[in-house]
Amino acid sequence: MVWDVMPLRAIIFQFLFLLLAIAIEGLVFHRILNIEHRACMQYSATINLFSTLVGWLVFFAVQPLLPLEIKIQLLSYVFFERLFSNPSLSNVAPILVGLALVIFIGTFFLELKGLELLEVWLKKTDEKDDKESEKSFGFRGRQNQAIGFRVNSKAYAIFVGNACSFTVIVLILLTRFFDQTHYSVM
Repeated sequence: MVWDVMPLRAIIFQFLFLLLAIAIEGLVFHRILNIEHRACMQYSATINLFSTLVGWLVFFAVQPLLPLEIKIQLLSYVFFERLFSNPSLSNVAPILVGLALVIFIGTFFLELKGLELLEVWLKKTDEKDDKESEKSFGFRGRQNQAIGFRVNSKAYAIFVGNACSFTVIVLILLTRFFDQTHYSVM
């Protein structure tokens, strides 16, 4: 009975996207933070699983509060991977772009907090990392003073990792969408 309602495609795609995100973000962490490869992959896996869990909890909390038309569209996409044609929701592109931006920013902050919680939990000291992570970028003035801003390398690494993994996932989704529409037209 449970198997009749399980969105297996959504679960499988979530698993595949998690694997992609963990691999990409782990490589970015390794390059930017100069941490050993195994530790980067473990950090990436932990914070990606944390952000995915929180994301699904938010989805299940918000979904009952949505208007009926949007709820039907959302559930039809999750279960059947298609949207129903609805004239009242003809201008859905700006909503999707705004939602994608909110998800990206929310994931960034969740993963940043997740990494901080993970370091506290593992009792890592931040003193050594803070001195190394605050590098000054920018143009040097006449008196060899740095003019620019300071970058927290952890936040920068998470931002770049998220940007890379989100880009790859969006490209896969777009390729899949265009492939489905191409075969459905023929």
